[in-house]
Amino acid sequence: MAGLLDFVARFGAEERCIEHLAGLRWPGGFVCSGCGGRAAWRLKARPRVYECATCHRQESVTAGTVFHRTRTGLAKWFLAAYLMGRDKRGVSAKFLQRELGVTYQTAWTMAHKLRHGLSEDPARPLRGFLEADETFIGGRGDRQAAAAARPAPTRAWSSPPSRRCRHQRTRRESTGTR
Repeated sequence: MAGLLDFVARFGAEERCIEHLAGLRWPGGFVCSGCGGRAAWRLKARPRVYECATCHRQESVTAGTVFHRTRTGLAKWFLAAYLMGRDKRGVSAKFLQRELGVTYQTAWTMAHKLRHGLSEDPARPLRGFLEADETFIGGRGDRQAAAAARPAPTRAWSSPPSRRCRHQRTRRESTGTR
């Protein structure tokens, strides 16, 4: 994908996002999880939901995904995922709020769910060609070279220990216990 304009052309409408998710969920076409039926129709009132023509079981294309039970449009979700994937420094919820025109709570929830969806799942190991940017690979090798390669922190702050921490520390120091 070349850029934002191509992305918006492909996923700029709710209908296109639903079709894309349906294609990912049922690559060979709709298959009912209840009866195995292959014929279904989409509900007009709830366009993300497919209903089996045989057993009338309803299945959503967003079920089991980070988009599950969301009221926010899928086009905004897809755009949020695109923006988060394009910026290597990360994207704040405030940035998503401004760019997507949603409330801060919605933007925060979207960012949180998208990040959670990217977290490690031991049941799904990474496969194929992987690319890592700006990372150290290797063991504990030459510590001095590794320390020299790391940038110095630009700002560090520490807050004074709380009263409870000071109390425990002084008690430990006075009794000699750890």
